[in-house]
Amino acid sequence: MSHSTAHGVIRCANLPRWGNLELVDQALKGDVMEFKALWIAAHNMRSERNRPLGPGTELTLQPEDEPVLDPLHEQEELYRPESGLPEGHAGAVWSVAFHPNGNILASGGGDGTVRLWDTATGKPWREPLQGHTSAVVAVAFHPDGDLVASGGSDKTVRLWNVGGSQPVGEPMHGHTGSVWSVAFHPNGNILASGGIDGTVRLWNTTTGRPLREPLINHNGAGWALAFNVDGHLLANGGDDGMVRLWRTTSGQPASDPLVGHNGAVVTVAFHPDGHLLASGGDDETVRLWDPDSGRAMADPLVGHIGPVRSVAFHPGADLMASAGDDGLVRLWHLDSGKQVGRPLDGHTGPIRALAFHPHGHLLATAGADRKVQLWRSTQPPDYQVLYRRIDYLRARLRSARS
Repeated sequence: MSHSTAHGVIRCANLPRWGNLELVDQALKGDVMEFKALWIAAHNMRSERNRPLGPGTELTLQPEDEPVLDPLHEQEELYRPESGLPEGHAGAVWSVAFHPNGNILASGGGDGTVRLWDTATGKPWREPLQGHTSAVVAVAFHPDGDLVASGGSDKTVRLWNVGGSQPVGEPMHGHTGSVWSVAFHPNGNILASGGIDGTVRLWNTTTGRPLREPLINHNGAGWALAFNVDGHLLANGGDDGMVRLWRTTSGQPASDPLVGHNGAVVTVAFHPDGHLLASGGDDETVRLWDPDSGRAMADPLVGHIGPVRSVAFHPGADLMASAGDDGLVRLWHLDSGKQVGRPLDGHTGPIRALAFHPHGHLLATAGADRKVQLWRSTQPPDYQVLYRRIDYLRARLRSARS
C-alpha cells in the first residue's frame, strides 16, 4: 500500500466513518506505528504536491504556508500522561464524562457496560453497570451528580443511580437505531438523546417518558448533542453536515442551520459561558460558531488528519481540545485559533471521546484501543478564574431554574 493509497482510503466516503482507521490498520496487519507514519507521509506529500514551484525554486516553508507535519517536533507540553486506567472494557471505549465534582469518571464501552473510575486513584470506583445488550456509545452525568445516563447500540437510553448497581426505572425506548449521544439539561429535568435514526428525543428524567414528539430535521443520522449553559438552546450535529439549534421550551428551530462542514458533524460543545459553539466532523476540521447570530467566528481549525470525533472546552482557560481518528489530542488557543502545545499522543488507535475535569487540571481520553487515559496539566489550575466562572454559571443556572 503506497502513501497516497493509504491517505486515499482514509478519505474514501464509501467506508464506514467509524471504521476508516481500523480498516487501514488491518490492511497493515496491525502495525499502528507504520500506519501513523504512512498517514503523516501522505499528508506531507499532499502539502508538497499542492505547492506551486517555478524553475529553480526551492521547496521552502513560509509562515503562511500549510505546515508539513513533523511527528518528532518539540513543543511545550501542556498536559502529560497521568495514568492509564486499568483495561476494564472488553471493547473500544466510546465515551467519557466527569462527575460534576470531578471525583468520578464514567466511560461507556463496546462491551455494553458503563464503568465508573476514581479519578484520584485511577482504580474502578465500583462494579460495572450492566444492562445494555450491545455497545454503550454515550454517557453523561446529571448536573446534581446522582444519576448517569447512557445510550447504546441496543437503541435504548438508560438511567443509573451512581450509588447503586441497577438501572433507574425502565429503559427508554423510542429510537429505531443506535443512540449516539445523550445530554442533560442544566436543570436536570430533561435528558436529550440523539440517534442514527436522525431524531432528537427529549425525556422527562423523573418519569422516563418522552416530553414531546421527537425533533426530526436531519437528512441522515443525528450524531451529537449539547445544551448551552442556561438550557435554552440545544445544538445537534448530523450526517447532513449541518449544526441545528433548537429552542428547548418550544422544540422549534432557533435559527437557520449552521452550514460549513463538508461532511457529517459528529461532535458539538458549548463554551462554558454559552456564547461560543464548537463542532467537529468528517471533514477533518473544527469550527467555531456564534450561536446567537449563527455565523462562523473564524476560519476552520485545521490540523487533524481524519475525522474529528470529540471537542471540549477548558472550564476556565482560553483553551479547547479536539481528538479524532488520527489518535491525537490537539489543543487550541481560542483567541488566536492556533494550536498550542504538543499534540497528546498516548493512544494506539482512533480517539472516540475526551472530557475536561471541572477544574481543568485533568483531561480524559478514550479510544478504540480499549484505553481510558488521564492527562494532567503541567500548569496548576487558576482557582481565582475558576471561582469567578463558577459564580457566573451558578447565576445563569438560577436564572434558568426560576
